[in-house]
Amino acid sequence: MRRRVSSGWELELIQRHLDELLNLLAVPRGPAETGFAPPVDLQEGKDRYVVRIDLPGVAASELVVTLRQRELRIAGRKLPGNEQAAKGHCHHMERGFGAFSVEVLLPGPVRPDAATAGLAAGVLEVRLPRARERRDSLYTIAVTDEES
Repeated sequence: MRRRVSSGWELELIQRHLDELLNLLAVPRGPAETGFAPPVDLQEGKDRYVVRIDLPGVAASELVVTLRQRELRIAGRKLPGNEQAAKGHCHHMERGFGAFSVEVLLPGPVRPDAATAGLAAGVLEVRLPRARERRDSLYTIAVTDEES
């Protein structure tokens, strides 16, 4: 499942996502998944933006965090629990799993070389220091497992 959190729409981003949607519709569907749409918070401080996303049961190795200009993208996969892997009939299921992608449009430019991301207690926190100038490159931000 894919979701976007926005502080303002830009026409070029809308066009890019329409293109992606058309590509997704052309791909044959795989096995059914319950859908996983994690909640996202975006905070603005004096010198940085902080994005927090609830990812219970997701390992840091399953996450890819990228930044292009003001667009932060967090993608990954939540695997089904061991109890779901066992054979048997499930009567009720609310905990989602599967691939997810969340995009957050930041209110202003950031310094990608100083950005950090950490996963602790099932919450991913991405810290993005604010910048005065815009950058036009794609950056991948490493996610560390802070529970170890």
